[in-house]
Amino acid sequence: MGSRSAYKRSFLASHPVCCFCGGSAPAVEIDHVPPRALFRRRSWPEGYEFPACQCCNRITRNDEQIIALLARLYPDPRSAEEKAEVEERIRAVAQKYPRLLEEMRPTDEHIRALLKEYGHLVPEGCQVTDLPLFAVNGPLVTNAIENFGRKLFCALYYKHASAVLPPRGGIALKWFTNIQVAGDEIPPELGNYLVGIPKLVRCKVNLQDQFFYRYWVSAGMDTAVFLAFFFQSFAMLGYVKTDADGIQLPGSVRVLHPFEPRPEDADSRSARSAPHG
Repeated sequence: MGSRSAYKRSFLASHPVCCFCGGSAPAVEIDHVPPRALFRRRSWPEGYEFPACQCCNRITRNDEQIIALLARLYPDPRSAEEKAEVEERIRAVAQKYPRLLEEMRPTDEHIRALLKEYGHLVPEGCQVTDLPLFAVNGPLVTNAIENFGRKLFCALYYKHASAVLPPRGGIALKWFTNIQVAGDEIPPELGNYLVGIPKLVRCKVNLQDQFFYRYWVSAGMDTAVFLAFFFQSFAMLGYVKTDADGIQLPGSVRVLHPFEPRPEDADSRSARSAPHG
């Protein structure tokens, strides 16, 4: 306990402001991004701890349960232990969001439209309802993706730009299901300049089969692009600018901002974004 407390004090001394609400509050907790629940045996990558105020640390807690479940939907569990972990994720989501599993159940029309769009046929002898497909365009999933994506890309910008994304900053977020990834809907030209490929390990175990991303940060640190993959289930693309007014993308892409400061943070709003060591 003593060593953990000493580590926390040292970490927060080096990272004094929250990186999720534009540096508007002092950091008092360490947040793990992506969350530990997403990884097998809760074994998350080393070095992916971030400074957070209490509210920002907790603001995505329930959304992260949804993300952890979505990430584990594909591929199928390889062992009894992995199957138990997926079942645990389902129970956690059902407790917090009892309507989510119903929202994710696609209609027959939805499945047929999806198969037609991607040129697939229903296998002979198989009913449409037998196919392992989920609807992921409902409000609960969409809200969870946006909240988690906001936190994820604030964290990755902080890590690779060595600065807090300011309140005026913006994140253009787009996500891709595994069907869209397989259908080559991620712009292929991204591979030409997303040259940053970090090592994601814990105790020398490679975790890139569970979470992997590529990135690029401009020389002036005012622009960054991240493409993250979660298992083989889905991917998220984040285009980050320190000034959201500089984002020019199709209107269908929503621009998110760092989390709003809370009233309880008013006394600390004079804190400024600062490089971290």
